[in-house]
Amino acid sequence: MFSLVKKYMSQGTSSQYDEEVNRRIIVVNLFSAVGMWVTFFLGLSAIHSSDYPLATILLVSSVIFAISQQIQVRNRTAKGRVIAMSLLLGCLMMLMAILTITGGSENTGPLWIYTVPPVTMFFAGFQRGLLATVLFTLLICILLFMPNDALLLASYTTAFKSRLILSFMTVTFLSAFYEYSRQKSYDTAMYLSEQFERQAQHDPLTHLLNRRGVQQRLDQEEARSKRNEQAYCVAIADIDRFKSVNDKFGHKGGDEVLKRVSQVFSNRIRKHDIVARWGGEEFLFIFPETSEEQAMLVAEEIRAILSDSPIVIDGKSFKVTSSFGVCEVSKDLDVDKALNLADQAMYRAKSDGRNRVTPASAL
Repeated sequence: MFSLVKKYMSQGTSSQYDEEVNRRIIVVNLFSAVGMWVTFFLGLSAIHSSDYPLATILLVSSVIFAISQQIQVRNRTAKGRVIAMSLLLGCLMMLMAILTITGGSENTGPLWIYTVPPVTMFFAGFQRGLLATVLFTLLICILLFMPNDALLLASYTTAFKSRLILSFMTVTFLSAFYEYSRQKSYDTAMYLSEQFERQAQHDPLTHLLNRRGVQQRLDQEEARSKRNEQAYCVAIADIDRFKSVNDKFGHKGGDEVLKRVSQVFSNRIRKHDIVARWGGEEFLFIFPETSEEQAMLVAEEIRAILSDSPIVIDGKSFKVTSSFGVCEVSKDLDVDKALNLADQAMYRAKSDGRNRVTPASAL
């Protein structure tokens, strides 16, 4: 039994949606189920009491609640969810207005309007939910306080009407405050989560993607390459004689060189290219939809610009160069092997004199 309930509640959810969307889907499923069965049994009770107009209203509402849930399940888009929630809220408010007009069973119908604020706030959010609830409050006030009860079929005392509206406004205020606080807390939590995720994927010194961050980009590029049947290239660059920089200027000077080199690389890559700090003084480039020949040209341009951009530390200007190894990733060569070949090509560039670009095809 529990598994069936759980399965029903999770209908329409997806691991691709964020937590807030899945939560709203679950609540729509829950509210539609509760609304459907409550109105259904109240409708049967109204039939038993020979109150056929009320029974008709309740049973029609029960059907609408059921339909709204199915709309959300069958149309798994943002538009489908909006339609489902709008149908639920519209049905709920219409039912509450009718119960207020008719009085429901023994004039207790208006007591059900307290369900409107929390449900509306949750489904529509703080701003739109508050606006919808205010409009609903105005509608109820018009129905209750029209002279001579012109719009009512039931009879209520003035004291009951005023206390009903005041208590309803209190519930509205509390619901609005709760929803506002909940949204703020959720937004803060999401912001912090995004910041932590960004910090986990970026190198704190150079602000480039780190090994973990670029691995995700590699996975994405690999999937896109297989899907589109297009090759792409990776390149590994290593700063030449970086140890001598550390020995001469200390680690602070070495860090400054890493930051300046990172800036040159970031500024000179193409818009769709990716550069990351691969480790130590090594950098990894991803060139999407690029052949080895094209990647060689791009890498050569980057190498030349770095070589022609002297770096100044402690008033001393010196030249920084880098050696590149380039390899094309294709259906016949996976990314792990390509990275290994690019690394070998980079070391070949160093052994051939440094400050040059070597393709893996030359190995």
